[in-house]
Amino acid sequence: MTHLLLTLLLLTQLPSGPTLSTNCQPKKLTVGDPFYVELKLTCSNSSKITGPLADSLGSFLILDQQLKTKSRQGYNENLYRLKMAGFKAGEQALPRLFFLLSSGDQTDTLRSDSLKVKITSVLSPKMQDINDIKPEAKFPNYWLWLIPALILVLAALVYLSLQLYKKLKKIRELALAPLPPWEEALKALDNLPKDEWLAKGFVSKYYYALSEILKRYIERRFEFNAVEQTTTEIVLNLKIYKTPLRQEFSDFLNRADLVKYAKAVPPEQETAQAMETVRDLVTRTIPLPPEPAGKAKSEKPVTEAV
Repeated sequence: MTHLLLTLLLLTQLPSGPTLSTNCQPKKLTVGDPFYVELKLTCSNSSKITGPLADSLGSFLILDQQLKTKSRQGYNENLYRLKMAGFKAGEQALPRLFFLLSSGDQTDTLRSDSLKVKITSVLSPKMQDINDIKPEAKFPNYWLWLIPALILVLAALVYLSLQLYKKLKKIRELALAPLPPWEEALKALDNLPKDEWLAKGFVSKYYYALSEILKRYIERRFEFNAVEQTTTEIVLNLKIYKTPLRQEFSDFLNRADLVKYAKAVPPEQETAQAMETVRDLVTRTIPLPPEPAGKAKSEKPVTEAV
């Protein structure tokens, strides 16, 4: 009886499922000011966490990240504290961050809430009323020569400071700029533990990860919201935008749905080749670099009949 009561008490303490909450209460911000965003992720202590990830940070930068984990009976509370800065004035929406939770052959995706912050410009405030005219100055008045010289010096210093600020800002943005869609997708494929998952029989988990990588590539490469869409919606948009290799993209996503949701078990050779199929779709749709002026085109980009 005592064991039964302890079991019921433990079950009441466990959360019903993984949850993600977002908290951001910045003070008055100006462009470049750091502020903090807190993400509280509650999940089973047996789940493997990947993240936080972002499709795009937009005009924001992540300057630092800290993690504190509290272990409970059966689950963990993970508190991510992100130090961020915004570089565009106005009311800006924070980038939606997401986590991938893997437990066995199941993978869940949790996304942060849509929050906004107000960022003010760093430019000087509006001019005040014009001061009264000062009394007439008697000559010789050397201030009449000194003041313009000081104004020129100050203007030169302000100009140089602005140029230096722009260069530093550009260097910082380039250092933290996201990878091109194809590089990001190929890197994700390289990091996928294919052999480990297939050895353990995690075929559904393997196809889920491949389809998520391919959806994220399609969204960034062809610029429509593929990650949040069903396969039917993605196939329709591929036709609308007349994307290259759209039939090959559709075939793979439909095949992956059968494995993920209908529990279909593809042949071993097809399963082993699935990652290379995705890699081939990515590499064959990389945009060609612009050719030098005056040079005849020797090759045409990959196209497909409508």
